[in-house]
Amino acid sequence: MNGMDFNDAGQQQAGELIPAGTIAKVVITIRPGSAGQGGWLTRSNTSDVEYLNCEFTVLEGSFARRKFWQNMTVSGGKVDERGQSKAWGITKASLRAMLDSAFGLDPDDDTPAAKQKRVTQDWGAFNGLQFVAKIGIEKGKDGYSDKNRLQFVLTRKNQEYASVMFGVQTGYAPQPTQAPTQQSQQQPSQQQTPQQQGTPNGNVPTWAR
Repeated sequence: MNGMDFNDAGQQQAGELIPAGTIAKVVITIRPGSAGQGGWLTRSNTSDVEYLNCEFTVLEGSFARRKFWQNMTVSGGKVDERGQSKAWGITKASLRAMLDSAFGLDPDDDTPAAKQKRVTQDWGAFNGLQFVAKIGIEKGKDGYSDKNRLQFVLTRKNQEYASVMFGVQTGYAPQPTQAPTQQSQQQPSQQQTPQQQGTPNGNVPTWAR
């Protein structure tokens, strides 16, 4: 038997977290849970919360194909003085930022064309959306390990957005300050993905050149 050379193997082990502060293009996949409009939402077993069960996959760079998961509350839980879900307010802002990032919109753009791109038919419009994310690390609780999370969505107002989104560079991963610790119904595949709706992925707009 000939010797096997492992010198060209990657140094990153599957169980290690993506370093906090990593900026990369990701795609979101929503795992349907049979609740809500179109069956896209998942209902909590312990509360009145309904949420989007989200999987994020890094598309390019040193952490390409790495995944992390996060639940984004749509309804239920603690409410504000108007009786509206506090968590939904946070989720709604993140989802709007994802649309702005995917379509290359200026968050301050309130023209009719920009507003129309922020209107979706249902939750399925976010399935397959590609955008630029800053990835963080959430400390584990109750015996659970630390995990990666979506920390922030970058839009064209952020310095790194254009280069990461349009492929001038394949991602930006700063060195961490310290080493991190360790379809109910068939999924609506017929739904139009954002790419089919005109997402500018791969098409560098004039303002980004």
